[in-house]
Amino acid sequence: MEAKSFLLNGILVIDKPQGLTSTQTLEQVKKFLKVKKAGHGGTLDPIATGVLPIFLNNTTKLAEIFLEGDKVYEGEFQLGISTETYDITGEIIAKKKVPDIGIDEIQKIADSFLGEIEQVPPPFSATKYRGRPLYKYARNGVYIPKSPRKIKINEFKILEKNNSKVRFYLHCSKGTYVRSLIHDLGEKLNCGAVLVNLRRLKKSVFTLDKAITLEKLKELSFQGLDKILPFIIPPEEALEFLPKVIVSEDLSQRIRDGQQIYTSSFLSFIKFQKLVISPTEKWIRIVTTRGKLVAIIENPLLNPSATYIKYFKVFKD
Repeated sequence: MEAKSFLLNGILVIDKPQGLTSTQTLEQVKKFLKVKKAGHGGTLDPIATGVLPIFLNNTTKLAEIFLEGDKVYEGEFQLGISTETYDITGEIIAKKKVPDIGIDEIQKIADSFLGEIEQVPPPFSATKYRGRPLYKYARNGVYIPKSPRKIKINEFKILEKNNSKVRFYLHCSKGTYVRSLIHDLGEKLNCGAVLVNLRRLKKSVFTLDKAITLEKLKELSFQGLDKILPFIIPPEEALEFLPKVIVSEDLSQRIRDGQQIYTSSFLSFIKFQKLVISPTEKWIRIVTTRGKLVAIIENPLLNPSATYIKYFKVFKD
């Protein structure tokens, strides 16, 4: 591929294959596209496949914004066994007889997880303790207890049951460990359960229908940059869900030049334009009258007493 990878500024949605970590997938993308700066938005376990957003070049900082978004999965779990990792890849630590229960009974248990709940991260996870992931401690037989974290389960539907295998659909908040959810469901069923496979259909605004496989990406990378560009989502498009403030070309240039803008002046500007922006929104995008993305700022309504607005990301071009 011709050496124009600096043009690849945007988000590439990869359909992550099973068996690779998110970091390994990221390294493959960097290799195929010959980009030095890239990051992924939202870790997937090696057992999982599906939506993995890759942020290229000057959009890497934007990953933080999309980490806030919900996730949607389809997957399968197996009743009757428990493993140390809470999925089928781990060492089996218990086997129990599967009770004679149908979908409706399993659904009742699944419904008990709906809404805001507290969840303890699994012992084999990327959650860190003193700078090291928990799985590195667990591999050495050291299990670090972690405090439960608040998550939200929007939907947890049982789709099909085939003997001890059960398919499900899940819509959940950031920070949710699906393995832990399945483990906890198995405990409530008094027979244990482990995750067998998992496919992420959506992460924040990124969906599977926009994704490309690593194999296809490798193939296109040999055909030229123009073959890759249609799969790159521009930041302007990806960030459309954020509230926006339209500014003049003069003000947009001042922002690009790094000039500080008084919070009071900016809030007056919003009021003058009669813009309705929720004080709970974390980010605001600033665009020109021609729709060009200028910057992402922290919502000044969150800290109206601050002297200046706080830039999160300024787009120079």
